[in-house]
Amino acid sequence: MRSWNIRQVIALPIYGKVYRRACKSLRVKRSTELAILTIELPLYLPLAGLKGLLGLILGGNEGRYHHRVRAHVVALAANLYARARRGVSVSDEVAEVINRLPLRQAIPRLELIILKTLRVAYLMTAKALAGE
Repeated sequence: MRSWNIRQVIALPIYGKVYRRACKSLRVKRSTELAILTIELPLYLPLAGLKGLLGLILGGNEGRYHHRVRAHVVALAANLYARARRGVSVSDEVAEVINRLPLRQAIPRLELIILKTLRVAYLMTAKALAGE
């Protein structure tokens, strides 16, 4: 298991662009959790595959999921929740979820938003590199 820091992730060609786009979408300046997720998640999988890998499909995988990566997703979701509650600027989608839902319902929803944001950032980067 390799330990990553933000500078190392930004220095990598594709992962750096994905990280920057995801940070911009979520309105986060520097997040170690987001950097780790950018590297560790297989973003080439469809969103349903990512949900299954992290155990976000209820009853679908019978408790088999990637615990270490899931812990990073939960930590980032909790961090976004705390930042929004303190009044720090977050994306409109994140703010809407946090204002409408209590903590127990907001964290799983934020996990999905994080996955979608990373997947979209990856697809935009891959499409730009392919020259489309």
